[in-house]
Amino acid sequence: MLAAHRVGRVAADPPRHPRALTPGGWPGICYWRLHGSPRMYRSAYDQAALVALARALRAAPGEAWCMFDNTASGAAAADALRLADMLTEQPGAADG
Repeated sequence: MLAAHRVGRVAADPPRHPRALTPGGWPGICYWRLHGSPRMYRSAYDQAALVALARALRAAPGEAWCMFDNTASGAAAADALRLADMLTEQPGAADG
């Protein structure tokens, strides 16, 4: 139904359901909202998680968005800047 109405479903972390880790619905927009894991709103994301996210954003079939909401400890801005750096590098450069 979402795809038929051109509505994208957010991928959220931490997920309430395993399928909630990936965007769904209409593939024209892929949206991730990351709240910090394992400690919601506080945990920063490690290198491996950000590398995986960068790959997913690059592979998105449509427009891709990502929002960090792990702001209680101030991790959101640092995570967003690290991800932005990865996305401006050549694909695969952030793997090592």
